[in-house]
Amino acid sequence: MSTIRDRGLVKWQAALIMPEHKALNKKMGEVDYFLNKKLVLDEYQVEEFENNIHYAMEYHLRLSFKLHNEGSPYDLHGYCVYIHPVTKELRIQKKDSSFGYIQFNEIIDVIVED
Repeated sequence: MSTIRDRGLVKWQAALIMPEHKALNKKMGEVDYFLNKKLVLDEYQVEEFENNIHYAMEYHLRLSFKLHNEGSPYDLHGYCVYIHPVTKELRIQKKDSSFGYIQFNEIIDVIVED
């Protein structure tokens, strides 16, 4: 008796596919898989972030930002010096006295440090 040999998903692929196409499909799948999606914040979280930032600016306290940039989160620490009212861009003075600029919509979390 003969046994049925199942090839899995390979049987549904096109018969004439170039190696470049196969490598590109694999690469696109890996990129989408490993990217982290940005969290959707509700209006209460946004209001809390704004309150923390204004409080820290008023009393000159250090802030710790968790930011989302193109799929990978990173941290930024410093003092918020200025907020542009139209573009909602924050100017952050870092520890080495250099300035960093961040958009408000990149913020995932804001913590006021004492």
